[in-house]
Amino acid sequence: VALFVKAFSLVAHRRAILRRGYFAFPWPRMYEHPGNMAAITVEREWAGEHAIFFDLLPRPETMGLIELHHYLRRLKTEPVESFRPFCRLIQANLAPMPIRRLIWRWLYSFSGPRRARFMGTFAINGGTRFPIRPVTTTGAIGTTLYFGLFNDDGSTDVCLTFDHRVMDGGEVVRALNDIESVLNTDFVLELNALPASTPHVASRERAR
Repeated sequence: VALFVKAFSLVAHRRAILRRGYFAFPWPRMYEHPGNMAAITVEREWAGEHAIFFDLLPRPETMGLIELHHYLRRLKTEPVESFRPFCRLIQANLAPMPIRRLIWRWLYSFSGPRRARFMGTFAINGGTRFPIRPVTTTGAIGTTLYFGLFNDDGSTDVCLTFDHRVMDGGEVVRALNDIESVLNTDFVLELNALPASTPHVASRERAR
């Protein structure tokens, strides 16, 4: 997950169109977020059940891969109450459904900075066992990067959902090509530069 979070952030930092969002109210318009805010999906146990939470991480492209890896590990191991975005979701879940819908509408419909702060500018969802197919979306988050389980040769299927009101398929293809290039060049150099004793790093493995 750390690899894909940082790879997409680097590409979105270079390609402004990946940071744009569509707003329909009070008038149709585009807004370009000045920076990245990653919405990261995390499954945790809460109240005796498996629940989906979202954490929000600003400008992950500025973090090292190992630093980012350890942060994501904390999301899976530290108490749910330790993370403010998790607590906000728990509190929002206590409100009746009509109130929750009004809250979500207020968060993503009016203000670009507010949407980025509470919803993110892009989302990451990894490790899915289901077939990955490209789709379009009209949700609050304009782009979501999905990747599946890794094959024996180190490869995996990757899909980027997008808002067709903001960009076309050509931009998505170019973005995915750039992500693959970052994984196989920048990240290989970064990992090979780490000491061999660094935990959780196999510096000789090639990114696929």
